Amino acid sequence: ASMFALTVAASAGARVAPSTAPRAPAARKATGAVALPAEIARGASLVRRADNLINGNVSGSAEGVAGLGGDIGARDATAAEIESGFNAKSIGEADTEHILKVPEGIRDMTELYKRSCVSLDGTEGQLDEAQKLVYQKQVADWKIRKVDGREVLRREYRTANKEDAQEVINRLSTVAECENKKVDSYIEGPGVRIEIWSKAVNGLHVNDFILAAKIDKLDLSDKVVKKPPNVFLV
Repeated sequence: ASMFALTVAASAGARVAPSTAPRAPAARKATGAVALPAEIARGASLVRRADNLINGNVSGSAEGVAGLGGDIGARDATAAEIESGFNAKSIGEADTEHILKVPEGIRDMTELYKRSCVSLDGTEGQLDEAQKLVYQKQVADWKIRKVDGREVLRREYRTANKEDAQEVINRLSTVAECENKKVDSYIEGPGVRIEIWSKAVNGLHVNDFILAAKIDKLDLSDKVVKKPPNVFLV
C-alpha cells in the first residue's frame, strides 16, 4: 500500500496490519578497503594470542607464523630451536645485542697472536690513531704511553720478589727473540714494567701489537701476583 492510502485509512479509524515483508538493507558506501595479505593476518592473529605464547606453549604452526608472519618483536627461543644449536654463530646472551661470530678462517687472519712480525726497513711509517685503537682492543692490558717523544706499548706485572720479576723478563724476552724483536724491561719495586716499540718507525707498528698479543698467551701464573680487586666501602 502507498503511504497516502495508509494515511487515509488511519484517519478513518481503520486498523492497518503491520507489514511482514523484510526491509531491504541500506546500501553501504564503498570505502575502498583492501583485504589484508594472509601473512599479515596470521601475524595479527598471533599477536592476539601473545599471552599464551609467552608462556612457552608454542605450537609448530604458531612457531612457523612467528618466523614468517612478520615482525612482531623478540621472543624466547623454543626448545626445538635451542636443541638445533641455531645460536652457534652468534655472540651474546638473552639480554644483550646479538652479534654474528667471526668465521674461523677470518679469525685466523685477524687475531694478532696468530700472526708473525714482519721485517721493517724504516719506510713503513707509524700506525694511525684508528689502527692503534683497533689493535689495542686485542691487547687490552697494554696501554699506549708517550716516552721520550715516541709512543710505546706498556704493561706492568706484579711479582713477589725481584727473582720472579727477572724470570718474567726472561720468558717475555724469549718470545720477543722468536719474532726478531726485543722488549724494554724495568724492575720496579715488587714487579716489572715492560715496554714495546719499533725503532724502525720510532713508534708503534703492528709488530708491537702482535708481540704483545703473543706475550699475553704466556702462562705467568707461577710468577705473577694477581692484583687485589678494588673494594669500596659504602
